[in-house]
Amino acid sequence: MTSPCEDRRKTGRQVSKSGMAHARKSSTCAPGKEEHSRKEGKSSPRSPLPLIEAELSPTGEPVLGLYLHVAYMMLMSSFEARVGQGEITPNLIGALALVRRIPGTNQATLARMIGIERVTAGEQVSRLVHKGFLRRETSPHDARSYALYITPAGQRMLDKLRERIPGHERDVGARLTLAQRRQLRTLLDKFVYGTTRSPD
Repeated sequence: MTSPCEDRRKTGRQVSKSGMAHARKSSTCAPGKEEHSRKEGKSSPRSPLPLIEAELSPTGEPVLGLYLHVAYMMLMSSFEARVGQGEITPNLIGALALVRRIPGTNQATLARMIGIERVTAGEQVSRLVHKGFLRRETSPHDARSYALYITPAGQRMLDKLRERIPGHERDVGARLTLAQRRQLRTLLDKFVYGTTRSPD
């Protein structure tokens, strides 16, 4: 059995050319929601993560790592084109910003603040120095360590990041309101560092 809309479409194919235009104009049969979504290209894919999570955690305990991993991949899929642009990678931005905020700091302090191994912090600092974004100077307090300072090139890189990052963040977070993005930031900060920042 065919629907009235299908019957009208079949009939419409049999009318004359002059009658066809009238039939299209007067027809009240709108395309279904799925067809309309496909035409508009606005349909959103259904999240498969609850299905994956159910297989990994039958008790219903949240698998946060799954969601964080997928979210990270989504963010990074457009980071290089929108933010990094071949000039800097995500893992170097934090160290560069902290040295700008705390001039004269050292690698050990950076490692402790970011929450990474000292050797990893050392590798990041070496890459920033190699790019010309940071410079090392012998510490006035300890000749065995170096004090770190941002260079003019590093400051220019930070200026570029300040221009590029806000638009990228708004786009990747478009499904959330500003209040929800701030709430997510607070929860992630607590998740990683066990602290809760004061509301803006």
